[in-house]
Amino acid sequence: MTIDRRFSIFLGNLLLCSVCLAQIGIWTSAEELADKPMSGPPWEVMKASADEVDPAWAYVSNQDNNNNSHILAAAIVYARSGDETYKGKVVAACEQLANAGYPVLSPEINGNEADNRTLAWARETGSYALAADLVGYRTTAFGTWLRNMAEVYVGTDNRTLLYMFQLRPNNWGTHAFGSLCAIYAFLQDTTRLAEVRDYWVQAVLGPKPETMEYGEISWHVDSNNLRLINPKGAVKQGLNIDGVMPDDMRRNGSFSNPPPSRSTDYHWGFLQGTVIGARILERFGLSIWDVADSAIYRAGYAFQVRWEATYGGWKADGDDLWMLPFFDDTYGTSWTEGQPERVWEHGKNAGWPYVVWDGSPVSGNVRYDPLPGWYELEQNFPNPFNPTTLIRFSLPYTTEVHLAVYDLLGKEVATLYKGVRSAGEYTIKWGAETSGRRMLPSGLYLCRLQSGEYTKVIKMTMTR
Repeated sequence: MTIDRRFSIFLGNLLLCSVCLAQIGIWTSAEELADKPMSGPPWEVMKASADEVDPAWAYVSNQDNNNNSHILAAAIVYARSGDETYKGKVVAACEQLANAGYPVLSPEINGNEADNRTLAWARETGSYALAADLVGYRTTAFGTWLRNMAEVYVGTDNRTLLYMFQLRPNNWGTHAFGSLCAIYAFLQDTTRLAEVRDYWVQAVLGPKPETMEYGEISWHVDSNNLRLINPKGAVKQGLNIDGVMPDDMRRNGSFSNPPPSRSTDYHWGFLQGTVIGARILERFGLSIWDVADSAIYRAGYAFQVRWEATYGGWKADGDDLWMLPFFDDTYGTSWTEGQPERVWEHGKNAGWPYVVWDGSPVSGNVRYDPLPGWYELEQNFPNPFNPTTLIRFSLPYTTEVHLAVYDLLGKEVATLYKGVRSAGEYTIKWGAETSGRRMLPSGLYLCRLQSGEYTKVIKMTMTR
């Protein structure tokens, strides 16, 4: 999505606010949907969900209840088609929640009992705010209920939704982040919305907010500067952990190289709430998509592309697939291509990529985006070394590359690569020898990557 397009959406939403307070356009708007096709997989899977949804199942006490996302589907179908049947479903669901006040425990769902933890509230609440906005449902009772869900009601884990966001630097906190953005946007509480945004930004950039509590910290690149998402270029013991979410990766096991096998989906759950919040904030002129060297992109890329290509088993699947079209729309990736039809469905608290679909035919060709998105020359590992070390670099597109080693006098002692290379990530093993296979003495050497206008130098120490 271009900056001009983002700005036009923002201005359009402001205009919409001024002429019709009933619909702000938090997730999308009738105006944006007007030209989208009412056929094709993105529409059909969403409408099927909207047709089957039962408003009586509007509960937020069970984190596995998908009714919230189905209600959002009904709201989008109404906004596109004008069919009042779908609006009626949304209104009935919202009224049931508002009339109940503190969340009522739902019946067992998929073998899981409701527990009214704030994780359940975080996964469930946001979609109802998004849906209510799309159908123009605004009552004092519903607004009060949303405010109470954010700041007043205390879950069985003794936290409010807002406090859980401030406390947990993992999928618990980011699901709360997404719902809080939806709630405050619906309430037009721009002060709170900006505060939530700024808190997230500080957690990503560091130093961490005082109220945020981390568990085991082995997946952080810097134990003295804990981050919500590892910074650009983060490498630990030779493993590229750029974009990795430390507090959810620890649930797969303590740090190791290679990483442990995927045992949870928490890293993608982390992104579900993050993507929801990012889309909403962008539409209110508070975009976080590009914060911290595009931390959200780097987080998706780390698993969808880098670790998937290297280790397998890390890409999005199941109810995490819905995020891929939103990544494509924002960052110009092509991660949607070749995915199953479920990519057009929902997640735990939102979804329905119909809202970003451009109406073009859905491709079935598998292709993962190979572009790192930037140049990078990483610190060699190990360092110091004897006698071999690994040198890693990334290229954003096909380009001329000159990678060489120099002594401290500036003399080129070894040419590691010179020529054209395609986009991607590369690793070169160097054995402390010249291009003519002569072993070099112990000492300090410089490795330089030069490509176009990009140049970076790292220091390497060889000991014998």
